Amino acid sequence: MILELTAVTRRFGEVTAVDELTLGIEAGEFVTLLGPSGCGKTTALRLIAGFESPDEGSIHFRGREVSSETPQKRGFGMVFQNYALFPHLNVFENVAFGLKSRGRPRDQIAERVRSSLARVDLAGYQDRAVQALSGGQQQRVALARALAIEPPLLLLDEPLSNLDQALRVQTRTELRRLVKELEMTALFVTHDQEEAFDLSDRIAVMRAGRLCQIGTPADLYQAPADRFVAGFMGRANFVPAALLPGRDEPGDLLIRPEELEFTGEADAQLSGVVRDRRFRGPLTLYRIEVGALDLEVAHRGPGPRVGEPAWLRPRPDADLPAFPPIQE
Repeated sequence: MILELTAVTRRFGEVTAVDELTLGIEAGEFVTLLGPSGCGKTTALRLIAGFESPDEGSIHFRGREVSSETPQKRGFGMVFQNYALFPHLNVFENVAFGLKSRGRPRDQIAERVRSSLARVDLAGYQDRAVQALSGGQQQRVALARALAIEPPLLLLDEPLSNLDQALRVQTRTELRRLVKELEMTALFVTHDQEEAFDLSDRIAVMRAGRLCQIGTPADLYQAPADRFVAGFMGRANFVPAALLPGRDEPGDLLIRPEELEFTGEADAQLSGVVRDRRFRGPLTLYRIEVGALDLEVAHRGPGPRVGEPAWLRPRPDADLPAFPPIQE
């Protein structure tokens, strides 16, 4: 492991922001910390960067404990949510900042800035004022600044959240390509599941300061460790086992919208009424009222209209994990 966190805890007064976090990252991995607002993911990133110190536990990088080292001594690259560009400096000076603070020779600084800007498709922008750039261009300047120092670890704190949807999709594709081409190790923070799916080799899902599960995107989607991970990693229907004939598993079954299909009344295991349907390109997302449940069905092709009856069954190849019912 290139980075290892062992039982790391960080408290702010009576609030435990990170609670006994144990996490390991291999060299060359792109790992994402994913979770809702307030789950501790940004605090965990700041602990790794050195902007916060753990109250308990340890952080090792390449076998060396860095828990008490300054951010400068750790030497990691950091891209912030608000980009943190210097408004009084032009693009060249912003990208060169970290190199100058490390005392690099002038000719090396010039070459590193040039190559870093080229990597993020900003060749020729070195004399521009950062205020004259679009949000997407500012984000790429911030990334170029982090890349210029050739960091052993790249840390990214929701750097795409201020971009519009189309630009976010484009930028995250470019980001993963760039990180992989440079054979870098990256740790990314987001609350966006789709973003995590697109970028990550592995995803670490956090809740209330604790690590719930870590695994590949497919692992977390297909075999979630608990109800929270199941519901957070994409759309989820929880159906009491008693509603499905022949099922005797305890608790509630997880059925993804794409694992339900419309069928005839004779073959149905669930029946209800269509309450809503929304166009989603190749798929239509249906909301079906089944007794007290609202189920989502992702369907391709023609289907029932709003107000019509709907007969459903799980697809034959669906794997339906069970979770304990919510206690009232």
